[in-house]
Amino acid sequence: MLNEKELEQLRKNALVHKKVFKTILEIIKPWTTAIEINNLCWAIAKEHDVLCWFKWVYDFPANICISVNDVVVHWLPRPWLVFKKWDLVTFDFGIKDNKYWVNTDAAISLIVWWDEANPIWAKLINANKKALYAGISKARAWNTVWDISAAIQAEIEWAWFYVVKDLTGHAIWKKLHEKPYIPNFGKAWAWVKLVPGMTLAIEPILWETSWKIVDEWDWEIYIEDWSLGSQYEHTILVTEWEPEIIV
Repeated sequence: MLNEKELEQLRKNALVHKKVFKTILEIIKPWTTAIEINNLCWAIAKEHDVLCWFKWVYDFPANICISVNDVVVHWLPRPWLVFKKWDLVTFDFGIKDNKYWVNTDAAISLIVWWDEANPIWAKLINANKKALYAGISKARAWNTVWDISAAIQAEIEWAWFYVVKDLTGHAIWKKLHEKPYIPNFGKAWAWVKLVPGMTLAIEPILWETSWKIVDEWDWEIYIEDWSLGSQYEHTILVTEWEPEIIV
């Protein structure tokens, strides 16, 4: 649980996090490179004296995860990765401050140079957002992790998409990934009670035609049938009342 000073710092971290995403949205276009985005994250973090924390977790070698089209999570911003029109891209980013060492974790998905020619991709992203906010709405004191998971699953399946079952959300505090883990479907064991003061990273990951992943133990995890998917994530605070979206 965060104390008041740590919670205040978490909200400060979130302002930097939001600045990173806002800047990405402003510059992303065809021919933008993943290296540009990776360097942008480092520059903004340095300006505000915080850390791009993914780079220090599990020896991940970059400042941000950038996953394109059939890549589910953890694609590296490799030098040859250049965004094309209609790429569906997920940016997953984490910050840790140098004072209290608390984490924020969030992700957004977008279509590069989106237009009406690709309604299925827009539908994926909209379903992802609805699933995320459905899960957040259940992140109330004395509910359980299962309530969050079941709400996410219902939204994804109502839209006729697939839950990626092998990847989950998680609690977050001094470590990036803490227990309890938060499945994106109503898994039977997920009965952990939520209490005020918990900080959670809720992150629905949905896919167009499959939930099966291919993990070759490098970094990138792919969907088995090469279809498209989406990930959105917020760090939230469980309170006595409405959950607070930190970032």
